[in-house]
Amino acid sequence: MGQKFPVWLTIDPMDQPTRPKAQDSTMLVTITVGQLRELIRYEIRAATTTQQEADRMLDAKEASPMLSMSEDWLYRHAKKLPFTRKLGPKMLRFSYQGIVKWLATRKLS
Repeated sequence: MGQKFPVWLTIDPMDQPTRPKAQDSTMLVTITVGQLRELIRYEIRAATTTQQEADRMLDAKEASPMLSMSEDWLYRHAKKLPFTRKLGPKMLRFSYQGIVKWLATRKLS
């Protein structure tokens, strides 16, 4: 890990950066309120987005080539497939990561 420096942030309520004087062993960072808000939003997104949340939900047309099955077959067997997600009435989707994991566990015959 690199050397850590204490950071002093100064914020002007009028959204204008200010220029305070830095002490000897400190690194001084001056940002506006808008920049701070954007930084906080970015960090929250990075902290809350996991691999599972980044999963794509596919419709039957997109999922069928991955599984080498027809769209009809997917709809008929949806209740038995572990990667199926029912988002609402007549709205069935298939988890991309779920399909990849399921295919990895299947034995080739």
